Amino acid sequence: MAKLKRAKLKRAKSKPAVRARRRFTGRQKLIVAVGGVLCAVSGAIAQVVEPRAPLRFRTDYLGYAASVSPRLIYTDNIDLLPDGQREDDLIASTVFSGAAIFSSPRFTGLLRGDLDLSYLTQAQDFRVNQDVGAVGTFTLADNLFFLDVSGRTTRQLIGDNARFSPNINASRGQRADVNTFSVSPYFHRRFADNSAAELRYRFTKVLINDDDSDFANGFQEFLNDSRTQEVLAAYDSGARFERIRLNLSAYGNETVEEGSDLAPRFEFQQGSLQAAAEVPLSDQFSLSGAIGYDDIETETVFNAFDDEALSGVFWRAGFIARPGRRSFLRLEYGQRYDDDFIDAEASYQVSSRLQVSAGASRTFQTRSQFVNSRFQALTQDTLLFAESLREGAELDPAAVVDAATQFAPFGFEAQTVGIGVSNDAFVQVNGAYDRTAFAVGLNYQDADFGFTTNENYQAIANVTRRLTRRLDAYGGAFYRRSDVGINRAACLADPSIFGLDPAAPGFSAALACDDTNFLNGLTTTVGGQVGLAYRIYENLSLFGEYTRTDRFADEELFEYTENAVALGLTLDL
Repeated sequence: MAKLKRAKLKRAKSKPAVRARRRFTGRQKLIVAVGGVLCAVSGAIAQVVEPRAPLRFRTDYLGYAASVSPRLIYTDNIDLLPDGQREDDLIASTVFSGAAIFSSPRFTGLLRGDLDLSYLTQAQDFRVNQDVGAVGTFTLADNLFFLDVSGRTTRQLIGDNARFSPNINASRGQRADVNTFSVSPYFHRRFADNSAAELRYRFTKVLINDDDSDFANGFQEFLNDSRTQEVLAAYDSGARFERIRLNLSAYGNETVEEGSDLAPRFEFQQGSLQAAAEVPLSDQFSLSGAIGYDDIETETVFNAFDDEALSGVFWRAGFIARPGRRSFLRLEYGQRYDDDFIDAEASYQVSSRLQVSAGASRTFQTRSQFVNSRFQALTQDTLLFAESLREGAELDPAAVVDAATQFAPFGFEAQTVGIGVSNDAFVQVNGAYDRTAFAVGLNYQDADFGFTTNENYQAIANVTRRLTRRLDAYGGAFYRRSDVGINRAACLADPSIFGLDPAAPGFSAALACDDTNFLNGLTTTVGGQVGLAYRIYENLSLFGEYTRTDRFADEELFEYTENAVALGLTLDL
């Protein structure tokens, strides 16, 4: 039986290759200094989260940081199975980690990656796990023509109810290789009155390899690949008008998912027109809102959505508050995609070392398309990171690469099949002090794919603390509550969309659909890790870590516990 786990861009000019004189701000520190802490559990190479060597410029144009880390890992539940079925294993692993930046007046490129080579001694199995991402931005003509590119390869969960732990080698069959690439040429012109016009095209491709997963169930391919083409024309009035700021945009999207034997093809087209406005009532408070029109056409084997309901007029209305220089709040209520929603963003820089941010949104897209949906942040974040390094900072580029490639800022990214409407919200607290860095994140997602529904709550907390000149302590905890349900009516009408075979002898659609629903349901996974890293020499550290993961469910079949310990060395190159 198949186990279907359902599933203002503000242009910053390139700086000449000289050390900047402006002081490195607290906001810049927080953007990048906490990136490695917050992403410690979300990355593909998550089995050890010891502090890594920071990136810094070695010359006016080039910077790099690299390390090699051999380690031994013992786990008492390599397949994350219930009690009575557990098997332990000893893993000999070497992790290569690195980051590099090249920045000239016309191009800035940033690379960050981890490559894990592991041998499972009990299973006698060699495995490769990767998390490598790169972003780049070209200035082809000043204040006119630009090109953004990004790409990433990583291992992600297959379905929201997949078994997982911070040990990347545990339950390998519940993960797939997700490879993404995006290229976006565009014209962007900022005028003397601070108004701006933009015309952008973007092509993205997502290739998913799940050949060695536990979800094949007779299918050669379980998940779809994705191809998206987008066009955007936008105008921002800036300070052109005295009492109002306008943003006009036209957007088009064509997305095709194909390649899965289970659901061979999904396709949708979306065209949107939008007019957004901000009307200041004072220096600290403005009314805000938008009105627009969506035209959506879906072509899926599931026929899960009513195009007329998804299409039509949408709106949102609310306010923008700027109580102080360090705080910002935009809160708007509206209707789109046949339902109410909240669209919001907020940030509060408590001090130069502590920042709080939050947001909420409603989108219509495939899960794989979500991987590349933040393309407008790429240029700004990449150039800001390069500027910070020139000012003498030594930083981890994780936050910049993750933002550009839409990897989970905290929690665990999961791939699934289908097109859906998703409500998302998050709260995040980052802190970076002289001896301590920490990050706390809360995330909520409610996605309706028509034939399945997913509701996920996630929480991540990570901290590092320098105890002495040579000794660092680090630790963290995570929580994930996932409720996956199927549309029983859709299953009864077409069991094949859930991987069921109506032609099988004695097949009962009612019983088969009930069994499929049983394979999903509510699960809660919690865990944590603690570790110490001792610097033996200037570039050589010894570390040890303990990790525990527990999953709870209504059915014992889906519960498991894993304990894992790791001991290793890290050589900074």
